[in-house]
Amino acid sequence: MLLERVLEAASPGLSGRRVRAAQVGPRIVGVVLDDGRFGAGYHLPGERQAGAPSVAEVSARAAALAGQPALDVARRCLPGHSPFDRALGVALCNAAAEPDPARCLVDPDAASAAPAGPDDTVGFVGYVGTVVRRVRAQAARTIIFDRSEEDQEDVYPEERQPELLPQCDLVFITGSALINCTLERLLTYCTRAREIVLIGPSLRSTPRRSAARA
Repeated sequence: MLLERVLEAASPGLSGRRVRAAQVGPRIVGVVLDDGRFGAGYHLPGERQAGAPSVAEVSARAAALAGQPALDVARRCLPGHSPFDRALGVALCNAAAEPDPARCLVDPDAASAAPAGPDDTVGFVGYVGTVVRRVRAQAARTIIFDRSEEDQEDVYPEERQPELLPQCDLVFITGSALINCTLERLLTYCTRAREIVLIGPSLRSTPRRSAARA
């Protein structure tokens, strides 16, 4: 499991550290370690299950983490069933991450870091408007999957991922695919892609072929 690998990679950086502060916003979870390092995760508001705690309730739980051992909190949260818990665990791992520059795209503009060609079919799992708009101007075709954006142009139902992602020359996947545990499956579909680029706030510590911050 990728989340297990993320925790394994982050454990040395979390060991001996404590949570200074944790806060939950409408979409983003942020944590600060006692040495000042910060990490974030996206908590998938569209995937909250019926009866799940409200943002206010989770915010209170997050605030109560101050002073707790960071590694213990990450170990509790990453395997959790709640998107809030997994996002918090990923945020902690991101705070401790030391990305390898050789494996990351350092350009903050993901569309420039992995440019599309005029004959390319480009796939997106997760709609990041700034990147989509740039790529649409470059590529022959875009194929987008996003549960909350199905009324947008070129957005296809999730059930067509096994059919359409293998047609893509370049694929952008948001880091939320790590949090909802779909990333491993998605990677198996990207059989033609010359680059698979992970973008967004949830991926700093993610094992990956390449990544850029959106």
